[in-house]
Amino acid sequence: MSDDLQTSMVERGSVAPSVPDLLRVSPMNTTTATDVETSISDPVVITNSFCRFVLLNKGILHSHSKVTLGVVAQTNGSTTFFPPTCGVASLIQRAALKVGTKTLQEIDGYNFMTTYKNMFISNEHQKEREQVQSAKCISHEFRYLDGTTTTGVDNNTKANTYGLSNGIEYDNDDLKVHRWQDLANAPLFQIALADLFPMLKQTQLPLYMMEEQVSIELTFTSVDEQRAQNASDASTAGTYTIDTNNVQFVADYIYYPQEMMAAYRAANPVITINHFDYRHSKVSVSATSANGATLIRNLGGAGRIVTKVITGLQSEDTGQDDGITNVYHSISPAPNYVFGDAPTAAEYNGSLTVNLKYNDRFLYPIDVTNPARQFHNTAQAEGMVPFITREEFSAEGVALTADKFQGYVQNLGAVATDMGILGRFNWLSYRLNRNERVNSRGVEYYYKYDGLNNAASFTQRSWLELAKVTVLQNGFVSTELL
Repeated sequence: MSDDLQTSMVERGSVAPSVPDLLRVSPMNTTTATDVETSISDPVVITNSFCRFVLLNKGILHSHSKVTLGVVAQTNGSTTFFPPTCGVASLIQRAALKVGTKTLQEIDGYNFMTTYKNMFISNEHQKEREQVQSAKCISHEFRYLDGTTTTGVDNNTKANTYGLSNGIEYDNDDLKVHRWQDLANAPLFQIALADLFPMLKQTQLPLYMMEEQVSIELTFTSVDEQRAQNASDASTAGTYTIDTNNVQFVADYIYYPQEMMAAYRAANPVITINHFDYRHSKVSVSATSANGATLIRNLGGAGRIVTKVITGLQSEDTGQDDGITNVYHSISPAPNYVFGDAPTAAEYNGSLTVNLKYNDRFLYPIDVTNPARQFHNTAQAEGMVPFITREEFSAEGVALTADKFQGYVQNLGAVATDMGILGRFNWLSYRLNRNERVNSRGVEYYYKYDGLNNAASFTQRSWLELAKVTVLQNGFVSTELL
């Protein structure tokens, strides 16, 4: 990605000195009176599979406006809850922001991409904010010995392991979700508009300058078992229907003094917004075909400027509404050894070897197998380190607790049928930094698994981050991929 594209997501014509930069999501240089009008609107279309909101063409749309969501859950005598890896976003398969007939930004596989993005939210924000707002919470805490398993100076002071944390004390070595998170109590959660559409993290939409209808479309997850999940003691599968009475859009419209907004409109007949869009694709992968053989998958992107590639592998095992992560994970190869034992020839770490090829050149001169290097590449692509541990990323280590979360053992998961979090955050991201258009062959993904645990099937998902430009001219919008 070019430095200009990275640092300046919004470009526009010259602005009079007295007119502030009204659209940037950042503090203003001047002290200006601001009025915020909050409007709660129902969708114009709402079913158990789809909804559409139509926005009012007034003011400037605040990027922290919210969509509220909830479900009507079938009671089965057990606790049911949204997966902590993605929260209420498990309900959304696709999100699209449209102006007229043009799509500004669209994310398919939104529930899975949110799982990836959630890794970059700090423990504190997960526990104190996200689990209340969106039901996401992959926070951690040290697990101290309780005095019944040791004596002496280490009693109650030694923390050999770590585990998930949500602010509740473990009950007999089992962490439970908050009572208000139990779907039997019909909780409502929310997703910020900027989380639905990342382009709004930099730019707020000047709705008062648009002549066309602005709408938000949400396609809900079609598989009932992938919407939410059961605790381990559930006897039957869950049924989760969208609570259509409580799907609402809470919009904040920003108003500045009328003369200032009129001056801004006159000074900016053309506004150009540089942002990104995402193209999702998936393919079924069997452990038999992937183990020991290099596979090549074409991810598309021909003729486009691709700035980033995100990939992940999900196990398609039975009982998808059981476990801590449901299907919202990326599974790593399983370790084939027992910690503490002398290694043998048959005992080794499972591995994943990856590379990308575009414009007839490989992204890395040598294929990447080392999981530490893969973790580094992911951190480099996002510009920050994910808030996950080594064991959660690559299933390496012995510090993850054997304590439970809603009855599921946490230090399991590298095996496809396991229900814990071990090796369930193996999301990989690659930054394509040549700033050049991809040729007609597209982006090719080379990968080889060694030690991938056998299961019925896996699904490999990927997203291409594509450079895009949107132009607002005289009230009408045009948008195209670069």
